[in-house]
Amino acid sequence: MSNRTKDVDNLSPQAVVYVVDDDELVTTTLSSYLEMETDYEVHAFHSGIEALNELKKNPPDVVVSDFLMPKMDGLQFLSEVKNMYPDCTRILLTGYADKENAIKAINEVGLYQYIEKPWDNEHLKLLIRNGVSHKQLRCVLEEKIRELDDVLLEKDALAQRNDMLKQELLLAQSVQQSMLPQAFPSSDGFSIVAKYQPALEIGGDFYDVINLADDRLAILIADVTGHGIQAALMTVLLKSAFATFRDQNPRPQDILKYMNQVLCKVLPKGHFVAAMIAIVDLRNSTCTLVNAGVPHPYHLKSRDKTTDRIPANGLLLGIADDKLFNPGEEVSVQLQKGDRLILFTDGITEAENESQEHFENTVLFQTLKKISHKSNHEILEELTQAARNFSTAEHKWDDVTIIGIESN
Repeated sequence: MSNRTKDVDNLSPQAVVYVVDDDELVTTTLSSYLEMETDYEVHAFHSGIEALNELKKNPPDVVVSDFLMPKMDGLQFLSEVKNMYPDCTRILLTGYADKENAIKAINEVGLYQYIEKPWDNEHLKLLIRNGVSHKQLRCVLEEKIRELDDVLLEKDALAQRNDMLKQELLLAQSVQQSMLPQAFPSSDGFSIVAKYQPALEIGGDFYDVINLADDRLAILIADVTGHGIQAALMTVLLKSAFATFRDQNPRPQDILKYMNQVLCKVLPKGHFVAAMIAIVDLRNSTCTLVNAGVPHPYHLKSRDKTTDRIPANGLLLGIADDKLFNPGEEVSVQLQKGDRLILFTDGITEAENESQEHFENTVLFQTLKKISHKSNHEILEELTQAARNFSTAEHKWDDVTIIGIESN
């Protein structure tokens, strides 16, 4: 047995993982590895038909299936799993030659992710662990939604349950906070900082950063309609869709198009998501952005001390299907040493004063110009404070998210 400490999932009950592959060596090797390295209950099968019989008796948290199998292939099998257990996390093992078919089937089967053979055991273990957390997180949030819906029908008991609901919201807040990046990828050429302040215990703003191929980073900043648990649940979908592109080589438009596909299937009528993707190329110090409804970002130039607003013209996510959706034009910015990009949601721009004027239309530009020489952290703090000083006491604050990207 490995000398490393087993990964033990903090959530209960014990997570159940199914491994299905017609190659006995694969199932034996993978199930033995997971049993040694994790605390999961692992079941291995050599056919989808055989596994389905057991699945009827023992619900899964994660199902890992091969693509090419006799009688019932991996996509047919995972489609049946989806019908039986929609919340189960589904992972597909595929050879390089089958990659295109796997990508096409992502939406059809609702894959959490696919992984190419041969795989790295540590990477697959991390993927399964994240899949377990993803499934249990969805269950927690959906349960809280059901409980809150029940509370609305129980008006007479509202006061008595108030304290309990507060604790549950704090739990959901903790879950949502765990979805945000705890640290940013390190680079000698760039530094990234972020500030997040939800309007309620649970907000609709979200941001994330992932590593792409070829020394590039992808940054997502998004604003989901509304607040509360439903908005938080949508951020789970955003994170999952965004993570699909980890270590790949997409354009910003590709990421927004895929997110729109996912959201169009699940967003309630009248709900939408504003989002922006910024891809930073660490080799040539450029940043390419596509903006679908988030306020215009700003480029603070160190060399000539100017401040430029970057244009945006994309369509909000979740409103139009693939044929009508326009993610917007890509805008590339060359970042010199000391330059900064400031991205933010409308919690900053729509701060309102006594005359019902918005912060964006009056003092935002001048504020950024005034503080452009300060550190990234100082810019984020002082910009937030300036918006609060500008607004009236009666102004109802929205979620606030700001990201600062600096070329070192």
